[in-house]
Amino acid sequence: MNQPSHAKSAEKESRGGKTVLVIGGNGGLSGRYRDVAESHGLSLRHYETKVPSAVRREAGKVALVVIMVNMVSHALRDQVTKLGLDGAPILYLRSASISALRGALEQWAA
Repeated sequence: MNQPSHAKSAEKESRGGKTVLVIGGNGGLSGRYRDVAESHGLSLRHYETKVPSAVRREAGKVALVVIMVNMVSHALRDQVTKLGLDGAPILYLRSASISALRGALEQWAA
């Protein structure tokens, strides 16, 4: 069932500061990455090739950054480091797998 737009915006506001940025990884797995994050009460933004400039305005709301090092370009990694993420921790994962992300979020949330 679809939520009304005001309910969606209220839900988004209540998750402020609980957004995870996933940088790199496999674009085909974005939905699965999102499922893992949502199972931990987090929202997710996945950037496979480029970080849009609009993300700079929302950088203060990021709780965690996950960089999947085996599937990320140096240029994309550099874009993230220039965002000014207000002390959000950065986790580097060797694998772009669903289980690696799940494990990282479980460890971070503990």
